[in-house]
Amino acid sequence: MSGSPIIQNGKFVGAVTHVLVNNPQEGYGVFGDIMLKQMKSVQ
Repeated sequence: MSGSPIIQNGKFVGAVTHVLVNNPQEGYGVFGDIMLKQMKSVQ
């Protein structure tokens, strides 16, 4: 599921990075604002 969008209240807030194998209800993600900041620094 890596790269799947995280949607809250109908808005994009981030993306899934890792899901725990023994519990697919838990995992890690990255916030959308961090992705935007990184994009601006890469030219």
